[in-house]
Amino acid sequence: MAKYQSRLDKRSKKNTNKLLNIMIAIVLLLIVVVGGTIVFGGGGDEKATTDAPKSSETKDADKSDKATKEKDDSVSMDEKDDSKDKADDKQKDEDKKKEDEQKKDESSDEDQDSVKLDGEDQSKMKVEEGTEPNVVKTMVHPNWKPIGTEQTGEHVSSYDTGSVDWNEKVKATSYATGIPESNMTIWYIEGNGGPQKSMATVTAKDTKTPYRVYLQWVDGKGWQPTKVQELKENDKD
Repeated sequence: MAKYQSRLDKRSKKNTNKLLNIMIAIVLLLIVVVGGTIVFGGGGDEKATTDAPKSSETKDADKSDKATKEKDDSVSMDEKDDSKDKADDKQKDEDKKKEDEQKKDESSDEDQDSVKLDGEDQSKMKVEEGTEPNVVKTMVHPNWKPIGTEQTGEHVSSYDTGSVDWNEKVKATSYATGIPESNMTIWYIEGNGGPQKSMATVTAKDTKTPYRVYLQWVDGKGWQPTKVQELKENDKD
Protein backbone atom coordinates (compact mmCIF):
# COMPACT_ATOMS: atom_id res chain seq x y z
CA MET A 1 0.00 0.00 0.00
CA ALA A 2 2.79 2.43 0.86
CA LYS A 3 4.43 1.63 -2.44
CA TYR A 4 1.25 2.49 -4.34
CA GLN A 5 0.87 5.74 -2.46
CA SER A 6 4.43 6.74 -3.42
CA ARG A 7 3.59 6.29 -7.08
CA LEU A 8 0.55 8.49 -6.76
CA ASP A 9 2.60 11.21 -5.12
CA LYS A 10 5.18 11.12 -7.90
CA ARG A 11 2.52 11.24 -10.59
CA SER A 12 0.77 14.13 -8.84
CA LYS A 13 4.01 16.02 -8.43
CA LYS A 14 4.83 15.40 -12.10
CA ASN A 15 1.45 16.77 -13.17
CA THR A 16 1.91 19.80 -10.95
CA ASN A 17 5.31 20.57 -12.52
CA LYS A 18 3.86 20.20 -15.98
CA LEU A 19 1.03 22.62 -15.08
CA LEU A 20 3.50 25.11 -13.65
CA ASN A 21 5.63 24.93 -16.80
CA ILE A 22 2.57 25.55 -18.96
CA MET A 23 1.56 28.54 -16.84
CA ILE A 24 5.09 29.92 -16.96
CA ALA A 25 5.10 29.51 -20.73
CA ILE A 26 1.75 31.30 -20.96
CA VAL A 27 3.02 34.16 -18.80
CA LEU A 28 6.17 34.50 -20.93
CA LEU A 29 4.06 34.51 -24.10
CA LEU A 30 1.85 37.27 -22.69
CA ILE A 31 4.91 39.27 -21.75
CA VAL A 32 6.27 38.91 -25.29
CA VAL A 33 2.91 39.88 -26.84
CA VAL A 34 2.43 42.92 -24.61
CA GLY A 35 6.03 44.04 -25.11
CA GLY A 36 5.71 43.69 -28.86
CA THR A 37 2.49 45.66 -28.81
CA ILE A 38 4.12 48.45 -26.87
CA VAL A 39 7.23 48.52 -29.07
CA PHE A 40 5.58 48.20 -32.48
CA GLY A 41 2.38 50.03 -31.64
CA GLY A 42 4.08 53.31 -30.56
CA GLY A 43 4.32 54.57 -34.16
CA GLY A 44 0.60 54.16 -34.54
CA ASP A 45 -0.02 56.24 -31.43
CA GLU A 46 2.32 58.91 -32.69
CA LYS A 47 0.58 58.95 -36.05
CA ALA A 48 -2.75 59.10 -34.35
CA THR A 49 -1.51 62.03 -32.34
CA THR A 50 -0.20 63.73 -35.49
CA ASP A 51 -3.41 63.17 -37.38
CA ALA A 52 -5.52 64.34 -34.49
CA PRO A 53 -7.75 67.36 -35.26
CA LYS A 54 -6.02 70.68 -34.74
CA SER A 55 -7.20 72.88 -31.96
CA SER A 56 -8.84 76.25 -32.73
CA GLU A 57 -5.69 78.03 -31.53
CA THR A 58 -3.59 76.02 -33.97
CA LYS A 59 -6.01 76.80 -36.80
CA ASP A 60 -5.92 80.50 -35.94
CA ALA A 61 -2.12 80.41 -35.89
CA ASP A 62 -2.07 78.70 -39.29
CA LYS A 63 -4.48 81.30 -40.69
CA SER A 64 -2.34 84.09 -39.27
CA ASP A 65 0.82 82.58 -40.80
CA LYS A 66 -0.94 82.19 -44.16
CA ALA A 67 -2.23 85.77 -44.07
CA THR A 68 1.25 87.03 -43.17
CA LYS A 69 2.78 85.05 -46.06
CA GLU A 70 0.16 86.38 -48.49
CA LYS A 71 0.82 89.92 -47.23
CA ASP A 72 4.56 89.45 -47.65
CA ASP A 73 4.01 88.09 -51.16
CA SER A 74 1.80 91.08 -51.97
CA VAL A 75 4.38 93.54 -50.62
CA SER A 76 7.06 91.76 -52.59
CA MET A 77 5.00 92.04 -55.80
CA ASP A 78 4.34 95.74 -55.10
CA GLU A 79 8.05 96.31 -54.57
CA LYS A 80 8.79 94.54 -57.86
CA ASP A 81 6.17 96.68 -59.64
CA ASP A 82 7.59 99.87 -58.10
CA SER A 83 11.10 98.85 -59.12
CA LYS A 84 9.91 98.12 -62.66
CA ASP A 85 8.08 101.47 -62.85
CA LYS A 86 11.16 103.30 -61.59
CA ALA A 87 13.33 101.47 -64.11
CA ASP A 88 10.88 102.37 -66.91
CA ASP A 89 10.81 106.03 -65.81
CA LYS A 90 14.59 106.10 -65.66
CA GLN A 91 14.83 104.59 -69.15
CA LYS A 92 12.31 107.16 -70.47
CA ASP A 93 14.31 109.99 -68.91
CA GLU A 94 17.51 108.66 -70.45
CA ASP A 95 15.82 108.28 -73.85
CA LYS A 96 14.45 111.82 -73.65
CA LYS A 97 17.85 113.14 -72.62
CA LYS A 98 19.48 111.38 -75.57
CA GLU A 99 16.80 112.73 -77.90
CA ASP A 100 17.28 116.28 -76.59
CA GLU A 101 21.04 115.97 -76.97
CA GLN A 102 20.60 114.66 -80.50
CA LYS A 103 18.32 117.59 -81.38
CA LYS A 104 20.83 119.95 -79.81
CA ASP A 105 23.63 118.41 -81.85
CA GLU A 106 21.55 118.66 -85.03
CA SER A 107 20.75 122.28 -84.24
CA SER A 108 24.44 122.92 -83.59
CA ASP A 109 25.30 121.29 -86.91
CA GLU A 110 22.80 123.52 -88.69
CA ASP A 111 24.29 126.58 -87.01
CA GLN A 112 27.76 125.46 -88.05
CA ASP A 113 26.52 124.98 -91.60
CA SER A 114 25.17 128.52 -91.56
CA VAL A 115 28.45 129.89 -90.26
CA LYS A 116 30.30 127.87 -92.87
CA LEU A 117 28.15 129.28 -95.65
CA ASP A 118 28.58 132.79 -94.29
CA GLY A 119 32.34 132.40 -94.36
CA GLU A 120 32.69 130.59 -97.66
CA ASP A 121 34.96 131.84 -100.41
CA GLN A 122 33.54 135.22 -101.34
CA SER A 123 34.46 134.53 -104.96
CA LYS A 124 31.33 132.39 -105.11
CA MET A 125 29.17 135.34 -104.15
CA LYS A 126 27.76 137.04 -107.24
CA VAL A 127 27.90 140.79 -106.67
CA GLU A 128 26.40 143.36 -108.99
CA GLU A 129 26.35 147.11 -108.74
CA GLY A 130 23.02 148.54 -107.77
CA THR A 131 20.73 149.68 -110.55
CA GLU A 132 18.32 151.44 -108.21
CA PRO A 133 18.98 154.84 -106.64
CA ASN A 134 19.04 153.53 -103.04
CA VAL A 135 20.87 150.23 -103.74
CA VAL A 136 24.63 150.05 -103.34
CA LYS A 137 24.99 146.46 -104.57
CA THR A 138 23.07 143.24 -105.03
CA MET A 139 24.47 139.89 -103.81
CA VAL A 140 23.45 136.32 -104.60
CA HIS A 141 25.16 133.20 -103.23
CA PRO A 142 24.70 129.91 -105.14
CA ASN A 143 24.89 127.84 -101.94
CA TRP A 144 22.15 129.55 -99.99
CA LYS A 145 19.70 126.89 -98.75
CA PRO A 146 16.35 126.85 -96.92
CA ILE A 147 16.99 127.33 -93.20
CA GLY A 148 14.60 124.57 -92.09
CA THR A 149 11.22 124.87 -90.41
CA GLU A 150 9.13 123.65 -87.48
CA GLN A 151 5.92 124.26 -89.41
CA THR A 152 3.83 121.44 -90.83
CA GLY A 153 0.86 121.26 -93.16
CA GLU A 154 -0.12 124.02 -95.58
CA HIS A 155 2.11 127.04 -95.11
CA VAL A 156 0.56 130.44 -94.42
CA SER A 157 2.96 133.37 -94.26
CA SER A 158 2.68 135.30 -90.99
CA TYR A 159 3.78 138.86 -90.26
CA ASP A 160 2.90 138.76 -86.57
CA THR A 161 6.00 139.60 -84.54
CA GLY A 162 7.11 136.59 -82.49
CA SER A 163 5.16 133.99 -84.48
CA VAL A 164 6.96 130.86 -85.67
CA ASP A 165 6.88 131.99 -89.28
CA TRP A 166 8.11 135.49 -88.35
CA ASN A 167 11.00 134.05 -86.32
CA GLU A 168 11.98 131.78 -89.21
CA LYS A 169 12.03 134.80 -91.56
CA VAL A 170 14.36 136.55 -89.11
CA LYS A 171 16.59 133.47 -88.96
CA ALA A 172 16.78 133.30 -92.76
CA THR A 173 17.64 137.01 -92.91
CA SER A 174 20.45 136.54 -90.38
CA TYR A 175 21.69 133.55 -92.37
CA ALA A 176 21.85 135.52 -95.63
CA THR A 177 23.44 138.70 -94.26
CA GLY A 178 25.74 137.10 -91.68
CA ILE A 179 24.38 139.50 -89.04
CA PRO A 180 23.63 137.77 -85.70
CA GLU A 181 20.04 138.26 -84.59
CA SER A 182 21.27 139.93 -81.40
CA ASN A 183 23.09 142.55 -83.52
CA MET A 184 20.26 143.11 -85.99
CA THR A 185 17.61 145.83 -86.02
CA ILE A 186 14.53 144.77 -87.99
CA TRP A 187 12.80 147.63 -89.79
CA TYR A 188 10.35 145.78 -91.98
CA ILE A 189 9.30 142.26 -92.88
CA GLU A 190 6.61 142.33 -95.54
CA GLY A 191 5.15 140.50 -98.50
CA ASN A 192 6.85 140.61 -101.87
CA GLY A 193 4.33 139.97 -104.60
CA GLY A 194 3.15 136.48 -103.56
CA PRO A 195 1.90 134.42 -100.57
CA GLN A 196 5.19 132.50 -100.36
CA LYS A 197 7.52 135.47 -100.90
CA SER A 198 8.73 137.96 -98.31
CA MET A 199 11.19 140.80 -97.98
CA ALA A 200 13.03 141.95 -94.85
CA THR A 201 14.81 145.26 -94.29
CA VAL A 202 17.34 145.21 -91.46
CA THR A 203 20.35 147.10 -90.14
CA ALA A 204 23.50 145.88 -88.40
CA LYS A 205 23.65 147.69 -85.06
CA ASP A 206 27.42 148.00 -85.06
CA THR A 207 27.96 149.18 -88.64
CA LYS A 208 24.57 150.81 -89.24
CA THR A 209 24.65 149.26 -92.72
CA PRO A 210 21.12 148.49 -93.99
CA TYR A 211 20.20 145.43 -96.05
CA ARG A 212 17.15 144.23 -97.89
CA VAL A 213 16.76 140.44 -98.01
CA TYR A 214 14.46 138.63 -100.44
CA LEU A 215 13.03 135.33 -99.19
CA GLN A 216 11.26 132.44 -100.92
CA TRP A 217 9.31 129.74 -99.05
CA VAL A 218 10.22 126.12 -99.90
CA ASP A 219 7.59 123.57 -98.79
CA GLY A 220 8.82 121.40 -95.94
CA LYS A 221 12.22 123.13 -95.86
CA GLY A 222 11.52 126.70 -94.78
CA TRP A 223 12.54 130.14 -96.00
CA GLN A 224 15.43 130.42 -98.46
CA PRO A 225 17.25 133.67 -99.24
CA THR A 226 17.31 134.46 -102.94
CA LYS A 227 18.91 137.90 -103.00
CA VAL A 228 20.47 140.47 -100.65
CA GLN A 229 20.76 144.18 -101.42
CA GLU A 230 23.02 146.50 -99.51
CA LEU A 231 21.26 149.83 -99.23
CA LYS A 232 22.60 153.32 -98.80
CA GLU A 233 22.77 154.41 -95.18
CA ASN A 234 19.71 156.22 -93.88
CA ASP A 235 17.73 154.81 -96.79
CA LYS A 236 15.69 151.81 -95.66
CA ASP A 237 12.61 152.41 -97.80
